[in-house]
Amino acid sequence: MRQDDFFETVDHGQYKSDRLNHQFIDGIRRGVVGGIRDEDVAYAVIYLLIDDLPKDPDHEGMLDNAETGAVIRCFKAVLWRLGIEFELPFHDKWGYSSFRSDNNNGLNTSLTVVFAPVRDALEQRERLHFGGGLRGLRGDLRNLIFAATRKPEIVWRDVAAGTIEITKNKQYCLLYDRPVDASGLTWGQLAEWWRLKDGNYTIPKEALQEALRSRLAGSLNEPERLMLETYWQLAASRGFADAPALLPQVYLHYDPLTQVQRVDRGEGQILARQRMDFLLLAPGGRRYVLELDGKHHYSRENGQAAPELYAEMVREDRRIRLQGYEVYRFGGAEFVNKQEARAMLRTFFAELLGA
Repeated sequence: MRQDDFFETVDHGQYKSDRLNHQFIDGIRRGVVGGIRDEDVAYAVIYLLIDDLPKDPDHEGMLDNAETGAVIRCFKAVLWRLGIEFELPFHDKWGYSSFRSDNNNGLNTSLTVVFAPVRDALEQRERLHFGGGLRGLRGDLRNLIFAATRKPEIVWRDVAAGTIEITKNKQYCLLYDRPVDASGLTWGQLAEWWRLKDGNYTIPKEALQEALRSRLAGSLNEPERLMLETYWQLAASRGFADAPALLPQVYLHYDPLTQVQRVDRGEGQILARQRMDFLLLAPGGRRYVLELDGKHHYSRENGQAAPELYAEMVREDRRIRLQGYEVYRFGGAEFVNKQEARAMLRTFFAELLGA
């Protein structure tokens, strides 16, 4: 579930605007809206409130004071059904403003701190009952750095919370910072995140999607672009927005040093294949890693076979599979004939996603 699901578009003739869908919110509060898990509602509400509460109730944000109160009442009802005991120290936007003022805007007034107990309770519940999704401090994917053309340098802004900040080469990669639950990450969600980036607010929908596609493709070589383009077209033919997003050049783990630096120092374990070609987060908490293997995966520069390189590759595959990822490999020879490669990829993705 996403933030946008709480809103409806109103046509005023010459323009359109979004407003809180009170009927939908009231239906969730009373438990009469089907097909939506209370856990997903709770996460979406937390994210909405974290984003909107600090904004002026009279002039800014998506919610006014009364609408914020309605959302909080819905949130309390959802938590009650889930059996989670949690009491917010405010009831609406003005109440949050007073709460901050009374506590001198201290650390305990930070919304990430305020909602931490209920997030912990939700995550524990999902681990016990549903197998969980992929969540961090704000329900976001930790360290989901993708479309990288150069290795970023990162620092831990908040070690206890798992919050990172890219301090160098930020312009050469993307960092997704929105919630991802067990339903996966869709193109629609990624496009909405992309729309809210600086400079993208007013771009029409079609141009926005094209800008996103171009940015992702810019991080890839020719065979990888063929895979992205084929999947993009397949998703577009099946509705696009609801199809799982295919993220290129993703850092699944990270070492602040390069492999050369590790070798030169003669210390520490070298992390093989820190960056994966593609990551796809599908419904049900399924995580697919897709790798396109050129000659460098199994031979030296002179073309001589290198069994030790192949052994390192399959050893790393075993390791990340044990962490819950499914790995699919494609040989470079499969992409020599582009027409045959597209047909092969369309069949693969259709079977992978059960489409």
